[in-house]
Amino acid sequence: MTKEDKNKHSKIKTEIIEALTHPEAEEGLYFRNLMHLHEEDERNVVSGNEDEILFALKELIDEGKVKVIDQEEDLIFSLSNI
Repeated sequence: MTKEDKNKHSKIKTEIIEALTHPEAEEGLYFRNLMHLHEEDERNVVSGNEDEILFALKELIDEGKVKVIDQEEDLIFSLSNI
């Protein structure tokens, strides 16, 4: 991974944490809500493509910063209570 790639990856991880700390994400966010916002959403979209965001999410989960709530239809991501 180049320095530029590492910086982009770090930025994506930071954006995910920012999105999950936003009041709109109090109960967590679906993966699709990290990449796409509704018209009324006030938080920022996470930059990067689907694979980059998934890779960053996996690292955040491995680091214990993000947890996954398994719903019947989809996964919800939220901050861990560290």
